[in-house]
Amino acid sequence: MKLLLIWLLPLLSRFPAAGPPAMRVTFSPLTRAAYLAAGKACVSTKPQVAFPLRKQEGRITIPTAKGPKVFADITIEATIKRGISEAELIIHQYLGYLPEFKCHLVKVEYDETSEYVLIDNSGTQIALAGEPIFAPDTQHIAAICQGIEYGGGHPNSLQVLEMSNGRLRQVWRLEPKTGEPYRICWTSATSLLLSRTMWTGKSPGTTFTYAKLEIQ
Repeated sequence: MKLLLIWLLPLLSRFPAAGPPAMRVTFSPLTRAAYLAAGKACVSTKPQVAFPLRKQEGRITIPTAKGPKVFADITIEATIKRGISEAELIIHQYLGYLPEFKCHLVKVEYDETSEYVLIDNSGTQIALAGEPIFAPDTQHIAAICQGIEYGGGHPNSLQVLEMSNGRLRQVWRLEPKTGEPYRICWTSATSLLLSRTMWTGKSPGTTFTYAKLEIQ
């Protein structure tokens, strides 16, 4: 119960003033046996993907209503010319356009970290610290990132995005302090299973806890 309370710290949400209220997410702890049994219902959903753009000369140019968004690689050659360190290397990978979410998806790889960026037609960008996990209704996206053991710029976070009024927006975010989200999956359009590596107690990093998440 103590671990559950730690994970139910105030949620971090980012909305424009006129946006919808924060999504409510409830945690229900599970035993390992219950988690493994429930995991049989996990659904791997692949949204539609189109590839209308190509990287040209190390640049991905995405047209938007507010002008083009340009993602330019910083390569070894560029670092030498500019006199900057290899730690500033940045490589972009265009993963396609997602019609159901009305967004382009770009993976950004840094020296030791990476993130995913969604860009919609208005030019709005949403960063995901981990790979997007798509819900069966293709109206929600979840993402997790482990940032306690390794650190190195990785946030320790869980995120949920939702299509609302034709726009994709982040509606829930949690940054726990004592446990890393290890694996997450959708079992329905409104429920997920989560396993966590705990970093408290006598054997930090070797204890796992499990939970079912319901979004409302």
